[in-house]
Amino acid sequence: MCNFVSLMRHIIFDLGNVLVRLDAEACRAAFRQLGMETLLDRRHDEARTTIQQLGLGQISIQNFCQKARELSGSQATDEAVCRAANAMLIEIPDEKKRRLLRLRAHGHRVYLLSNTNAIHWDYCVTRLFPYRNYGVADYFDRIFLSQEMHLQKPDPEIFHEVLRQTGIRPEDSLFIDDLAENCEAARNVGMQTFQNKDFDDWELFLDHNL
Repeated sequence: MCNFVSLMRHIIFDLGNVLVRLDAEACRAAFRQLGMETLLDRRHDEARTTIQQLGLGQISIQNFCQKARELSGSQATDEAVCRAANAMLIEIPDEKKRRLLRLRAHGHRVYLLSNTNAIHWDYCVTRLFPYRNYGVADYFDRIFLSQEMHLQKPDPEIFHEVLRQTGIRPEDSLFIDDLAENCEAARNVGMQTFQNKDFDDWELFLDHNL
């Protein structure tokens, strides 16, 4: 008897902690070195709003960096701010890139749906996704980014928009994300989900179910 995953032609991946290994402490340390630790203080309403605006594509990288300087009093350059932000992004292991390529070669439609921002995405595209002669466009049929859609998970509208743009029936899709609230939101619109609690869990899950 076929299990439900083997029937899922459409697999939608999150980015951070699913494909990209993250190190939040390295990011915090980098901002502390710049004297910008205020930017990562979740209790600071203006800092939290500024980061959210970047993730929703409501402010440019340049405006974000300027706001970071205003909030912290630091005189760090835009380049230094971006380096500190990207200290969070460690790697996309080659095996995960190969797995994405194999999924597409075996007839699955593969998508990316990420709450990211322009700083992180540019770094991923130029530094983390390249593999042999492959680039980011080779791994995915479609890419959906919060800063381009002006929506963020777990807002149900972002899932409805992905389904609308792709024509996918929710019951024919598998959504993989590390956060329980995002998986719950996807289930509420009818998608199958897998919560990636540990970085390599989704690969083990697909090994046992495809």
